[in-house]
Amino acid sequence: MPFSQLSSHAPGRRSGVAVWKQIADTLGTEIRDRAYALAGRLPGEVELAARFNVNRHTMRQALAALQTDGLVRIEPGRGMFIQHELMDYALSKRTRFSENLLRQGLLPSKQLLTARQMAAPERAARELKLDKGASVLMVETLDEANEAPIGLATAYYPALRFAGLLEMLALGDRTTDILKHFGVQDYLRAQSRVTTQMPSDETARLLKQLTTRPLLCVESVDVDMEGTPIKYGETVFCGDRVQLLVNAGDEA
Repeated sequence: MPFSQLSSHAPGRRSGVAVWKQIADTLGTEIRDRAYALAGRLPGEVELAARFNVNRHTMRQALAALQTDGLVRIEPGRGMFIQHELMDYALSKRTRFSENLLRQGLLPSKQLLTARQMAAPERAARELKLDKGASVLMVETLDEANEAPIGLATAYYPALRFAGLLEMLALGDRTTDILKHFGVQDYLRAQSRVTTQMPSDETARLLKQLTTRPLLCVESVDVDMEGTPIKYGETVFCGDRVQLLVNAGDEA
């Protein structure tokens, strides 16, 4: 529905309900009714304030409430984006990031944030069955769906087995193709451990979400077809944008 066709009635100031709350309720209902689905965002603050005949301070209170409720994502300088329905992210024996998104008509992309060789953290060494102090290749990426951030992933690979992996990643090669280069024609998810946590300021900034909104955390181990661990991963997903789907016994 075009913005011009939506109700422009000013909220009642003697109803016993704060004006900003009435506005937030009205916009929340419209968002759930998909009135802004085509645009994908709310009109500007000035335009909304004029529609409801309120000052910008009142309008900002209403918009802040919508963001706290997870209905919009406010990006300074860009606008107020509608938080779409939760995306399913399947956890199975054959978990694949790109395939998970493509099945839902979403465009997958990754931003490479960090890639370096380092001594394996204790947890990574244990899960990869490496000796204490062994080297790993650490890769951190920002995972996106339709260019919107959905997760922050950190992966650890045994450095001895995958020497050259970081250079290939820097050239833009896909992880699956890189693994094939090293003789890993296929691999399986041996385990996924799901927990929750609150984001740090930096994680919230990267994921463009509030520090008060929890994250879904997945620790995982991938193995080659002989059962040898090839990757230990730690991924945090935006709880407002992603729901984890566990496929018990399903290799699809």
